[in-house]
Amino acid sequence: MRTGKAFLLVSGTLLLSGCGGESSTPAPPVIPVEDPLFAECVSTVPVDAANPNQPVISLAGSRVVNQPLSTPYVDAGATASDPKDGDLTSRIVVTGLAAVNTGAVGDYMIRYDVTDSQQLPAPEAVRLVRVNAGSFQVQTARDIGSTGAHMGYYEHLPVHYSDDPNQTFPLIVFIHGWGRARFLDAYTEQVPLSNLATVNLAGLIDGSYGTWDPSRPFIVLSPQKCVDALTYGVTAARMNLFIDYAIHTYKVDPARIYMGGHSQGSGDTWDYVTNYPRQLAAVFPISGGYGTSSGCLLKETPAWAFNGQADTTVPYQNQVATVDSINACNPVERAKVTIIPGAGHDDAETDVLTLSALGQGLAPYDVYDQSIYDWLLNHSRPAAAHARAEPAGTAKDGIEVTPEDIVLGERATLKWSFPDADSCAASGDWLGPRAARGAETVALSIPGLYNYVLTCTGSGGTVARTVALTVRYVGH
Repeated sequence: MRTGKAFLLVSGTLLLSGCGGESSTPAPPVIPVEDPLFAECVSTVPVDAANPNQPVISLAGSRVVNQPLSTPYVDAGATASDPKDGDLTSRIVVTGLAAVNTGAVGDYMIRYDVTDSQQLPAPEAVRLVRVNAGSFQVQTARDIGSTGAHMGYYEHLPVHYSDDPNQTFPLIVFIHGWGRARFLDAYTEQVPLSNLATVNLAGLIDGSYGTWDPSRPFIVLSPQKCVDALTYGVTAARMNLFIDYAIHTYKVDPARIYMGGHSQGSGDTWDYVTNYPRQLAAVFPISGGYGTSSGCLLKETPAWAFNGQADTTVPYQNQVATVDSINACNPVERAKVTIIPGAGHDDAETDVLTLSALGQGLAPYDVYDQSIYDWLLNHSRPAAAHARAEPAGTAKDGIEVTPEDIVLGERATLKWSFPDADSCAASGDWLGPRAARGAETVALSIPGLYNYVLTCTGSGGTVARTVALTVRYVGH
């Protein structure tokens, strides 16, 4: 099904023509796994299976090396052990070491992998070698297949990243809009970064437009999604895998993980908060609302939304309606929305990220009175909020799916129990109110990764739990 009509899907809701009108008919994710290109875009290396029987790799030396230009690099190596096989150090496979070029400034990634006799892989260990001449690589394109991530992405590291081995840094994940990805794999054209100048935080950092302040302490990762007519972007579950990968690979402060996005990326950001309402420290969606049905889930995460007054792709009233739905649920921190006078769909992103819109804002909405980067740094949440600390599908989560992996035609059962809850609400790939205890059988007609979220409220407060179900074609 290759048509000229662009469409995308956000949390099962069909959107036509980029980020235009929202259909009232829910639709399941479109995941054409028979397409080798798409499979390449969504394949992933396990980051941390939390399996006590898997082998473990331990780096010798620092995970980040400050390497002066034109000086010899000697890798400190790593060791590996397994509960059954014992010492597996001799079986470690190292990739990226030969690519380290101490004659050229750059951030070089060395990866260490090992598999035990039961073919159980260890969580990958990663070392970054920062070859520098007093100044560092501003940004690095990480191709699909060159890392353990399931998407290509741009990587920016703060200038002090290699100073203190124990220091962690805030993370911004920025999601681009529809049709603006620079593909980073061997099978598709690599669009010049300058083509992304108005629609990607990576373009600002690279200097393609505006100026990025190098004193900002953020790790910035800009994932590049697949965007042909059938690949709708990225589900919240896949983005959660990417954040897992980021925490495992980089020196991320889990209490300060932020997300922003433009156009479809704005919708993806709202959708992520809906599915993981207590993980991110703050979000800044630009040029794209998310309806009004999820406000009481979105209220758990501080938000500052933006839109252009002259946006004809996503009228600013859509963004206002989403923020109003949050504030109607009495959030601890009132959600903000700034409407930039005279700005169009892409202009709003540029104006926000470059700070050129500071001091502006259509009444009666919020004025852009503080750098978005300073506003983000004012927000944090407990590090335990990240979902990977509580693997989905376990009894303690309150919800489980059995089995977790099926083929088309098979059924899976969702079971949940929240004894202290008075009411529950389903989101993600199922919707509507649920009892505090129950079970449902699901049968899906389209392959893909389905994310089931249940948020329950009682006298002890609100808790959200998520499980994922993989549906495959026979033989995949």
